[in-house]
Amino acid sequence: MKSRRVKNMRNIINIMLVVLMVSAVSLGCVQQDQPDVTQVVDTDGDGWSDEQELTAGTDPENNDTDGDRYWDPLDENPLDPEIPVDWEALTEIETVPPTPTPTPTPVPTPTVKITKPVDGGTAARILTVKGYGSEPGATVRIHIYTEREGKRLHSGVGYPDENGNWSVVSVNLWPETGYIGGEEAVIYAEMTVSKPGVVCTYRSANVTVRRS
Repeated sequence: MKSRRVKNMRNIINIMLVVLMVSAVSLGCVQQDQPDVTQVVDTDGDGWSDEQELTAGTDPENNDTDGDRYWDPLDENPLDPEIPVDWEALTEIETVPPTPTPTPTPVPTPTVKITKPVDGGTAARILTVKGYGSEPGATVRIHIYTEREGKRLHSGVGYPDENGNWSVVSVNLWPETGYIGGEEAVIYAEMTVSKPGVVCTYRSANVTVRRS
């Protein structure tokens, strides 16, 4: 009778142990082995691990083992530099011809010329100086140089017409007295053009005349 009780007690203990183990597993209390994590090493950074490099026979420390400018993983023949790579196919892009830079059109310099009096001719003491210029809306002033009086500016002003012709009247080349025939005077014209933010001045060639 006693042995039966001992046996029943052992059975109860075994059942309790089983229940405790099942409960421990369900609660996650049983420590389980963690899977090994293998670190992949790619020394040359070309996308092939060092292990793959050794398998392929390429250099793990050189991303282009055969030196053909094509990384090992992308090279069909990473060990043979003599097999050319079709670089045109690899780098083929649609090229757009550059837009040519337009050549700026040169701006012609206005021409200012005295047509009367003529260079080397004779002139009266007071006369009208005529000429032409190519800038409508400009103003023309006459400058005079004589040996005795030096350089001076005539007070009169001329304005080019639609054809560019202008005239400055009552230009006094010499004083009323003190000069005799044959004295020289040098005349030149300056045309001034006012534009937004700038004033441009153009000068004619000198015209030398003698007093008649």
